[in-house]
Amino acid sequence: MVSIPEYYEGKNVLLTGATGFMGKVLLEKLLRSCPRIKSIYVLVRYKAGKTSQERVEEMINCKAFSSYSKRVA
Repeated sequence: MVSIPEYYEGKNVLLTGATGFMGKVLLEKLLRSCPRIKSIYVLVRYKAGKTSQERVEEMINCKAFSSYSKRVA
């Protein structure tokens, strides 16, 4: 049986719902635990009068991502 970091090594992941509570938890866990993941694509839609970009900025500015914010492109 392979570990989670080994499973995701070199893989691309598409994550939907990343701005929700569980999505943020999963995204942070992947970033922290799987350093050799190739790419994480986050699908974010326009909602509640906010653009996708505004929602992503709001998400990465939360406390869970404080150590990653400087590295997000």
